[in-house]
Amino acid sequence: MSRTLAVACVQTNSARDIDANLETVPPLVRAAKEAGAEFVLLPENVAMLEPDTALWRAKAFAEEDHPALSAFRALARDADVWLLIGSLAIRLGSDKVANRSILVDNQGGIVARYDKIHLFDVDLDGGESYRESETIAPGERAVVAATPWGRLGMSVCYDLRFPHLYRSL
Repeated sequence: MSRTLAVACVQTNSARDIDANLETVPPLVRAAKEAGAEFVLLPENVAMLEPDTALWRAKAFAEEDHPALSAFRALARDADVWLLIGSLAIRLGSDKVANRSILVDNQGGIVARYDKIHLFDVDLDGGESYRESETIAPGERAVVAATPWGRLGMSVCYDLRFPHLYRSL
């Protein structure tokens, strides 16, 4: 017997203010649930998008103290949905930060964590450059998580350009 799974992708326009971003997400997740979604996906850097590298690092939290993680765990439980947090800036013991995707079940439990492996470094014409490797510690392993609907391979944004990751997933 087969059944239909309704999945929703929630798109946000994350900004520098974590509190403001956290006000934006719950109504969108609840609307997705009301439309029938059982599994809701959030974007990379859903809680904060800070272009200043030093400020981004300073605004990162340890996982156990991250206000967005606790808010999203409560939201998953209250809305009765599985929630894939695209990524959060998680402070590590070093001066680096993990760009971590977290899968939360409908009871608010953390099912899996994935740290982005492939970091985006580029120099553009005109002197513009982006260097994730200066602030982000790359993940070390592929992650496949069990869900009620089957296995889920996890990745974040730029990982998409590396087919060997998807072959291993």
